[in-house]
Amino acid sequence: MRMAPSRFATRPWRLAAIRSKLALLAALVLRASAPAAGWEPAAGEPAPGSTELAASGTGPQRAVRVFRVYGWHTLEPHAGVIWLGVDEPYVIRLAGKCSVASDEVPSVLVLRDKHLVPGRDRMVFPAGECAIDSLLRADRNKLRASAITPDGGVVVRLIHDAGPRRSK
Repeated sequence: MRMAPSRFATRPWRLAAIRSKLALLAALVLRASAPAAGWEPAAGEPAPGSTELAASGTGPQRAVRVFRVYGWHTLEPHAGVIWLGVDEPYVIRLAGKCSVASDEVPSVLVLRDKHLVPGRDRMVFPAGECAIDSLLRADRNKLRASAITPDGGVVVRLIHDAGPRRSK
């Protein structure tokens, strides 16, 4: 009589996966608790950039459905974090020579339809209009660890621009 293996039996690959997840969790907890423990980054250390805040394992987004903009935070002259949901941050890189000052916030997000598509849609700042070059999902844990939060007073209007009509 042969007994079936227990569903609670541990397999070596499962133990390795659990260990790696625990190590990642421990690293995140240590990084998040560093400021509370008095370990501050060096004065010359730069603020986290747009590539460091992107969620690991995800590629550039081709399109994201937009109902409302919940906040904006400028990271670099050509990049910022936009919240398209209460808990949906995205890193936006602006195309070309468009540069944004650290205190500038967009006033309008111009979409062709209900989806934000990099390369097609644009943002309007007080200094001018900027095309959106790329869109990456941001890691919420990295944003919290860096103390980057959406500005509650930022109001970004959505404008749906149908674009030029096609001729038949």
